[in-house]
This record gives sequence, C-alpha cells and structure tokens, in this order.
Amino acid sequence: MKRLIATIMVLGPTLVSAGADVRIPAGAENLSVDGTANCYIMKPGSTGYFDARFKGNSTVETVGEIAGVKLVWQDSGELVSALDYDSDKGAIVATVAARSGNAVVAAVAAGGEILWSWHLWIVDYDPDNDYTTEPNASGSTWTFMDRNLGATTTERGVFGNYGMIYQWGRKDPFPGAADFTIMNDDYSYENDGEPQLYAFDGSELPSIVSQAQYHGTIALSIANPAVFYAMTYNHTGVLDEYGEEIVKNDYPTGDWCDVSDDDYWGGESMKKTIYDPSPVGYKVPVCDADGNTPYAWLTYADMVWDSEHRGAEQNGQWFPATGTRVYASGGIDHPDKNHYSGLWIGTKGKASADLETYPDLYGQYMMIVNGKRTFKVSKDKRSQGMSLRCVRDESFVPGGVGNVAPGKNSVPAAVYSITGVKMLESVSDEAMRTLPPGIYVSQGHKIIVK
Repeated sequence: MKRLIATIMVLGPTLVSAGADVRIPAGAENLSVDGTANCYIMKPGSTGYFDARFKGNSTVETVGEIAGVKLVWQDSGELVSALDYDSDKGAIVATVAARSGNAVVAAVAAGGEILWSWHLWIVDYDPDNDYTTEPNASGSTWTFMDRNLGATTTERGVFGNYGMIYQWGRKDPFPGAADFTIMNDDYSYENDGEPQLYAFDGSELPSIVSQAQYHGTIALSIANPAVFYAMTYNHTGVLDEYGEEIVKNDYPTGDWCDVSDDDYWGGESMKKTIYDPSPVGYKVPVCDADGNTPYAWLTYADMVWDSEHRGAEQNGQWFPATGTRVYASGGIDHPDKNHYSGLWIGTKGKASADLETYPDLYGQYMMIVNGKRTFKVSKDKRSQGMSLRCVRDESFVPGGVGNVAPGKNSVPAAVYSITGVKMLESVSDEAMRTLPPGIYVSQGHKIIVK
C-alpha cells in the first residue's frame, strides 16, 4: 500500500508530501552519506533518504526553501510506494517496490513549483563489475559502469538494458524506447515507441514526446524535468541560389538551451558539475587533458556485432543499440532495422572557426551502429537525446558531504577551518576555490577542497 505521511497538497494526479512530522524510518539507507548527486541508486524493495538541500554534487549551492516533495514520473505503477520529506533534516525519503525501474522525484516550493529534481535508479548494481580501460599514451584510464545509466539489467535483447536518454548538458533523464518505432515521412508516428509513465497514484501520465517544447533555458529545465526542449527552425522566407528557402536552427546553436556552456558536464573543468546526471562516485566521461577520447579502447576490428540482440560487444562489455530521442521533436527513433545509438561524452564537439556564420555547437558521442562507423567518435547537436555510460569519478572523496549533522540553511554563511578559524565571510564556489586544500565547515556541513 502506498504511504505518504504528512500534510498533502494535490496537484492534478500528483501527490506532494509537505509535512513537518515526517521522520526517517529506522533502517532506511542514507543514500547521500558519501556525497550528493542528481542520481541515487536504490536497491529494489528498500527505503532510502538523501540530502535534498543542495544542487547536484555541490556543497554550497542550495535549491531554495523546500516545502515538500513530489513524484515527477515513475516507469511502472507503484514503483515508488512511499515518498516523504523530513524538513528537520532536509531529506527526501522514498520506499520502492521489490523490482527494478526508474523514477524522478522533486523538491517543491510552497506553491508546488519544482526547485530541483533527482533520478532514482532502482537496480541491483555491483560496482565490482565496472570495467577499467588500459592506460592510453597519456597514461589516462577510465573505469566504466557495466551498463548505460538507468539500465535495469544487462540481459541482451530486452528494452530494460537500454537505460535512460539525455540531452547534452542536462541533469534529468528521459525514458528510452519501450518498443520499435514506425515513423512516417512527416515525422508523425504509427508507433512512437514511448513507454507508459505513471503518477504517484498510478494514473497514466502523458508521453514525453507529447510534452516537448522549444526554446529551453536552464531555469525552465530545472522547473520542468520531464519536458524535452527540442530545437525548432526559423523559416526565413528567403530563397537561396537554388530556389530553396533558407531555414535556420532556432536556437542558432542547435542547443536545447539559450545559454550554451561547454562545461555543463565538466568537459572544460574536468570536474563533476551540478548538472552531471551520474550517481554518487561517478561522472559523465570526458576526454583527458590531451584530448584523448574515453572510448579509444573500443575498436571496430575487435568489436563483435550481435544482430539478434541489437548491439555490440568488446572485452565483455555490452553496448545496446538504443536509438535516440530526436532533437527536432523529442520523439524516439528506434526502428526495427538499421539499429543504432550514441553514447554522450561530456566534451564539446568541434565547432566552426566562424561561429558568426556557422553558429552550431556540438557534443561528442561514441557511435554504436552495425558497420565501420561503430566505435567512432562523432558529434551531434546538443539538443539531441542519447544514452550515457558513467565512469568513476577519480577525484571523488567519500564522506565529503552528509556525515556531519546538518544545520539550517542561511545565506550568506561563513566558512571556518576545521580548527574554528573563520576563513570566508560568505560561502560560494568561486570563493572556495581561493582556499588552500583542506577540510572546512559551513552551517555544520563538511566541505573538502582538493
């Protein structure tokens, strides 16, 4: 039976927990004990809680004044059987069914507006199955998860091994294909391949493609984690020398967002960012300091294509051909032939030297397709929706967040050394970078500067 302790606000079919009497159940797992993230792995049939006060993996950027929590979507009815918010600890508490799946939950303001959201990846995941690459010429290695982010199984030939779909630089997942698509020439569907999503009460939610919008912003993406911000076109009415109308990307960059940033996924800073969709201890793979791709270990000569199960294998690692969500619509493209997919890399793709004339911006990805383009790094519009496979964050320090009693948030807040000496009058990411490596405390929260 579903359990939702506390005062309840009703927003359409979605229940929102907003009470002050919620207490974390005994035996619940602290999912953020080693750090915060935008995704938490939960074991099927478990209860867990996490610190919801901070954005992604930040230790200083708060989400705002939280009034409650809501379920944005779940990929099967009653997957999330209880959802609460403990206002004393600033923690979201969830109980999930004894089966694998994916869900998105969100902290909300008093009016129900979403402040920040998190992906609950409900799966039995064993990190001992992670795969570490051999060192490249620069000495770089990457340790990959054994599956795509959001995949509920490694069984080949089933849709559960596909995982989630992401737009480049966004933190929130979109479900992948649940069936093969049949698309008409005008991009309408005979079969859209969309999975059915559910509200907390088990009612059916609209499909992702039916909710797609244009002209996204960071603020809109945070407030609407289930909305795919597609790229549209600007019909100029001007004909070129061949008599064809000149049609331009809108946004001109081809991005889903009005403000493009090459570092949304850490491709410039080489660090995990607040928009990284990976679980605690993992991050989006990026090229190393010498520009070497994290997927250089994959080669066409060594890979084995499996037509029956729609994917490729090398070194015991399985890469399903998942299809994509199309940048111009947010709809799924996964036909039952010519199977393909792409795995995003958090590094920017090469753009034109003349951005005024050719303003398109790209993200890098690894191609998965049956042919010599398999395991070739390419680039695509950042509004495209593709799969993602996380790597371990080698700079991650377990216990950096969540193991000190939390205090009430107030901004600005001073930063102190571990011995109690005031180091900064106000905490911010920029200010923290001026401090020497060490351990600091702000509002009862431990901050590690490396």
